[in-house]
Formats: sequence, C-alpha cells, structure tokens
Amino acid sequence: MKRLLAAAGVLSVIVAAGPAVAAPAKHGACKAPAGAVLVKPGTESKEVVATPVGALNLTEDEVGTYVLDLSGKPAASRGKLTFTLSWANPASDYDLVVNGVNELSTDNPEVTSVKASHCRAVKVGIAVFTGVPVDELTLAAKGA
Repeated sequence: MKRLLAAAGVLSVIVAAGPAVAAPAKHGACKAPAGAVLVKPGTESKEVVATPVGALNLTEDEVGTYVLDLSGKPAASRGKLTFTLSWANPASDYDLVVNGVNELSTDNPEVTSVKASHCRAVKVGIAVFTGVPVDELTLAAKGA
C-alpha cells in the first residue's frame, strides 16, 4: 500500500509540472544581399531615389530591395514593412510597386504596407503615371 501511495504521489507531481515549454526560437541577424537596405522593427530608412524616365503610365523602375530583420524580436516570424513615397510637384503622380504589385493610387504621399518574413527580400519599384524627370522622389521604409 505504501508503494502504491508513493507511486501515486510521484505521478501527481509529474502531472502537475506539465510538459516542458521550449524557449522562443531566436533569429540570427540577416545578411542582406548586396545593395539591399536592412530595416529593423521601429527603424526607418529614408533616401532620395532616382525619378523614372520614360513613357508615362508605362515606365516602371526598380529602386531598391529591402530586408526586414526581426533578430531583435525572437518570437516573431513575420513583421510589416511600410513604404512611403513622396514628391513636391502636385501635378505629378507616381505609384509604388512592391513585389510586382501596383495599387494604382493618386495619393501623395503614396503609402503601401506589406507583411514580410524574417530576412526575406522585398523589391520596390516606382511607376510613372504622370511626372517630369526633375521631380525629387523620397522613399522611406519603416519596419514593424
């Protein structure tokens, strides 16, 4: 009887403790491809980009590759990149093209957000709807 009670006591301790919980997986820092911009959550990269030159409504130029680095957020596997394109000339209209998708907007600034996985490259382009080659375009990328 004592053995049975002792075994029951050990069993109740094992059940009460429950299964071991693994620590969250940690991400290593990203190695961005040559020329790519590395963006971490809570940071922003801003730069003046070349104005696409060509036929209106037909010209699209790739202006950069961005990589979201989630190494500071070990439990996250996906985050968000928000791109903002702005220009001073109110008569111009440019569109952001993110990973080949153009949302065709007339907004200035033009803002597009995409979900991004850790260390995955996101390609950004600019399409000219109407504009002039002297327009100065500013592209910002913010991680979340």
